[in-house]
Amino acid sequence: MKEAIASVDQTKVGGGVVEPSSERHDATRRVLVVYEEGRAGAMALREAAELAAGGAELVVATLAPQAKPLKCCKGGGAGPYNCAVRNAAAGELLQARSLLGSLAARASFTILAGTPERPLDGCSPRQSFDTILVPGRRLARGGGQLAREARRWARGQVRVVVG
Repeated sequence: MKEAIASVDQTKVGGGVVEPSSERHDATRRVLVVYEEGRAGAMALREAAELAAGGAELVVATLAPQAKPLKCCKGGGAGPYNCAVRNAAAGELLQARSLLGSLAARASFTILAGTPERPLDGCSPRQSFDTILVPGRRLARGGGQLAREARRWARGQVRVVVG
């Protein structure tokens, strides 16, 4: 998998050969990719790696939706669940770093710990990304909740990558 991401000119995305980044992405300066484990996440990361190889600044984010504390039932609450979700998200970032190979040194990695209803709240619209890549679901309307939310505040292009 590392080799597939590192060889930019030979990468296949969505079944077709991708043209070299110098011909395709001259205006892209800042790229946000939302990474999640699985085929769609890997394909979104691969496309982001191609943009980064062309000189774009790359931010890799993974989601850690946090549960709200319960108002009743003085049990364990949301704390242990939220810690487990953050740990899983940290593991996904390690996996993304590994998949990026040598490009990982130029990328920044972050965990977005928002609520399940608004998972991108930790990513400010003021950061103005030129391109946002999100893994999509095959049968989800509009690319899924994540893509719809990104389109609400994005100033740049939002691409849904379906695996």
